[in-house]
Amino acid sequence: MTCCTTADTVPATGAITIALAGNPNSGKTTLFNALTGLRQKVANYPGVTVEKKTGRCRLPDGAWATIVDLPGTYSLISRSPDELVAMEVLRGLRKDVPAPDAVIVVVDASNLQRNLYLVSQLIELGRPLVVALNMMDIAERRGTPISPDRLSAALGVPVIPIVGHKKRGINELKHAIRKAAVAPLPDFSLPAAMKEEVALVGGALAIICDESVSLDRHLATAERLLVGDRGPDIESLVKRDPVSKLLEHASDRLARRGIDPMQADVEAHYRWIEQVASAASSADVPSASPHLIQLNYQRPPTLTERADRILIHKFWGLLVFAAVMSLLFVSIFWLAAPLMNGIQNSINWLANKVTTPLGDGALHDLLKDGIFAGVGTVIVFVPQIALLFFFLAILEDSGYLARAAFLMDRLLSRVGLHGKSFIPLLSSFACAIPGIMSARTIENRKDRLATIFVAPFMSCSARLPVYTLLIGTVFATFGPVKQAGVMLACYAGGILAAVSTACIFKLSLLKGGA
Repeated sequence: MTCCTTADTVPATGAITIALAGNPNSGKTTLFNALTGLRQKVANYPGVTVEKKTGRCRLPDGAWATIVDLPGTYSLISRSPDELVAMEVLRGLRKDVPAPDAVIVVVDASNLQRNLYLVSQLIELGRPLVVALNMMDIAERRGTPISPDRLSAALGVPVIPIVGHKKRGINELKHAIRKAAVAPLPDFSLPAAMKEEVALVGGALAIICDESVSLDRHLATAERLLVGDRGPDIESLVKRDPVSKLLEHASDRLARRGIDPMQADVEAHYRWIEQVASAASSADVPSASPHLIQLNYQRPPTLTERADRILIHKFWGLLVFAAVMSLLFVSIFWLAAPLMNGIQNSINWLANKVTTPLGDGALHDLLKDGIFAGVGTVIVFVPQIALLFFFLAILEDSGYLARAAFLMDRLLSRVGLHGKSFIPLLSSFACAIPGIMSARTIENRKDRLATIFVAPFMSCSARLPVYTLLIGTVFATFGPVKQAGVMLACYAGGILAAVSTACIFKLSLLKGGA
């Protein structure tokens, strides 16, 4: 393995490949749709269940650009399959995707500091970069407006303000693609002792790598190695002399000085992020407040922040969660009942109209008791299933599911599951297949396997008609509230079986770390 090289500029003419990167929920997919329209292809990356989305976009000079929509990721440290795929594409390590000529990173202006961590890693990557500053309208409403010009000056790359869902700034972004630039490597203000070790390892990389890579890029690679990054592009370097010995000795020396390389690196990155965010703020900043993060604590809390004080509270949050789930199931029965009765009456009326003229006989029985009764039994439960999906979509789009996942982390961790297991398990209430597929976002392999194993215990929508039929037959005298309670008990039984199985797996087959 040799050290990776990257182009410093985007080709001035001709077709190019552009990687679209960004945090989850930053508006990346909305921008991808705005750029490519209907010219999209959806597949899976070979060997993994990670969705691969590519599309074509015509640039202002008439050339076509291939846009690769990468999985949303908070960093380039390959802890989950999604992050691994994003990292491999950005570093040009996948044979099924050409190395990108440029990277568009979508940044949520309303959460600038959180998004800048990925930007800092992309800068270290050394590829031509354009920042698409999304959700500017939300940032202004929150009282934290961002100046694109100041942010561009702080980063050293073009910054284009956009509002993805309204397609504002899309043409300007297309013009900026050819102007994408390799940002200068920031000075992350590492401890002096760590800088010395980075220089030693970087010097060794400059000797053993045969490409014409700048010393700054070697130093960035050395920093990654020191903090424990073992991505596939640099993994084999650890096994080569003199790098392996230098890393071992450097780690020992830093440990003796009480320096944790990973902690020092993260702290240095966030100091830089605070400086960039402060420089990019277009709000009136008092001279006594050097960092934007200090302003965030002085402004009045937003509606979301006030709601979070209750929704993720260790006591009130659980009560709200129980109330939301109970309301969900009661609503499914209560709202669906008139629709179900209407469908059932319509099917009975149609069956009588069709079969009465036939008289008694085999054909009459086949149509009435076979086709109409059989198909009708399935169709009559469509309102309940539709309502379940509708309410789940509302909970997801409102952001409550993410907060429920955070809330459930305390409980799930006690039975051997990760907080992120909540979303796959909740998705399995609709269908176990997408629930199992969504488990790929869990970084730890054993947590991921435990989630996959227990997801089928969740009562999916295919079981809902069976539950409803049994409850309607056995508990016919119960009202909607009591019937909803029985339904909750059925779902609770599946959850209890899943939790028990996960606990057994984590104590036996999946015991230990990753």
